[in-house]
Amino acid sequence: MSRRTILVVDDQPLNRELVADLLEPAGYTVLEAEDGVDLLERVQREHPDLILLDLKLPGPDGFTLARQLKAHPATRGVPVVAVTADLLPDKRAWALEAGCDGYLRKPLDPRELLEVVTRLLARGG
Repeated sequence: MSRRTILVVDDQPLNRELVADLLEPAGYTVLEAEDGVDLLERVQREHPDLILLDLKLPGPDGFTLARQLKAHPATRGVPVVAVTADLLPDKRAWALEAGCDGYLRKPLDPRELLEVVTRLLARGG
């Protein structure tokens, strides 16, 4: 079985590094993007199996990017997990309404991260 590829989109390098440190030992290939432009280029070039998307990004925010990804036929089926440090209760509902398939709060719980990633990748085949 080939390694599954996860694209981590976050404008903070340390956050991307922490997620990579959690996912790579579990057997995933981790790609990184720092903003929406970088995300769209990487998706087109790399075809990730799952996207972890920070909701607060420079330029288009995660909500806008999730809608774009889910509206495009080539990326519609790629699971997108919203990631945020924001504690507003409405954020989860807004993320799901924007098309996200999952929602995680920062600081990330390593077990929850792996559970969500594993579940969504198993669902997608």
